[in-house]
Amino acid sequence: MLKARILIEKLELHAYHGWHRHEGEFGQPYTINLALVADVTNAAVSDHLADALDYGAIVETTKRIFTQKRHKLVESAAVELARGLLKEFPPVEEVFVHVMKLKPPIPERIAAAGVELRMTREEAERGL
Repeated sequence: MLKARILIEKLELHAYHGWHRHEGEFGQPYTINLALVADVTNAAVSDHLADALDYGAIVETTKRIFTQKRHKLVESAAVELARGLLKEFPPVEEVFVHVMKLKPPIPERIAAAGVELRMTREEAERGL
């Protein structure tokens, strides 16, 4: 068995998460980094897309999950994304989700604020 992390980096999405009314009304940009841990033995041997996790499908699923429901907190949105990715991609054993809000509503100048989490398939099935 050959385990690897399938990586998606700096996916930019516009979503309507946030505690403040204007965040839900206007939305804001986010960047998302993902690492999906899976056995890549079959893909490495066959060299066929059918045996691999499709990056395009991962991106489309991430976009749908992250933007379809509004969350007050980035933590909540990140947990839902992690659970959804584990549900949609059965070969994935573990996910790392890194969500950054690029324009957080605070007066100080910062590049971004967000959350990073790790969730295993077992944790997702158990629930929080």
